Amino acid sequence: MKLHLSKNQYIETNNGIDLSIPIRTGENNVNAWYCNPVDISPVVSGDFIGDVNQGSPVNFKNITLNPHGNGTHTECVGHISKEPYTINQCLKEFHFMAELISVNPAVVQNKEFDCNDLIIEDTELKKKIKNWQKQKALIVRTLDNSEEKINRQYSGTNPAYFSQKAMAYINHIGVEHLMVDLPSVDREVDNGKLACHHLFWNYPSNTQSHKTISELLFIPNSLVDGTYFIQIQIMSIESDASPSKILAHPIIQD
Repeated sequence: MKLHLSKNQYIETNNGIDLSIPIRTGENNVNAWYCNPVDISPVVSGDFIGDVNQGSPVNFKNITLNPHGNGTHTECVGHISKEPYTINQCLKEFHFMAELISVNPAVVQNKEFDCNDLIIEDTELKKKIKNWQKQKALIVRTLDNSEEKINRQYSGTNPAYFSQKAMAYINHIGVEHLMVDLPSVDREVDNGKLACHHLFWNYPSNTQSHKTISELLFIPNSLVDGTYFIQIQIMSIESDASPSKILAHPIIQD
């Protein structure tokens, strides 16, 4: 079905490209923050086993996961706040114009931790963001981009992250929904600073509770950099984050 965005632009509602990683049981799934693997297993109660293949009339399973470490998720300021903000309360709009860019993190010496880090700098963002028209969402794909990201084990690997100048620039251009293929916008180990999270939400001085960060996406190489119509789907859950499904729709000119 055609959904017109303007007089001369539309999307096909049936051709959304999924940017989220399916959540699967077991260890063959993307993982970060030393979380236990996802467990999807039948309820066992007395003689009842909630598995059709084990004689049950229905499949009736428990799902155990951590949204931040077990797959694509969308989080709100409640991730860092003392106040009980929840993603269900904060995310009230689900469709946005978004700009997709592909970036090369820079190798930067980190004197505090005596190692080299991979950092997304503001200069790289400014170089790659060319057609910004105050889109509400920014999707950042890091290079190189292999399908191995779908089941990468990030814990203890010091993945790429954003510099504070890069996050300040993201705020400057008006991004309300930031989407990345990394486990975090901040360094894996930063002594609890989470500087970019605090900058993005301007917490606690002037909290921007309507803004969200989505992490651990996978953006296929078939999707070229440019402008898309984005849909975020979350659970109606009163928690700081939810597993999410993010769809990108190419914009078609009439």
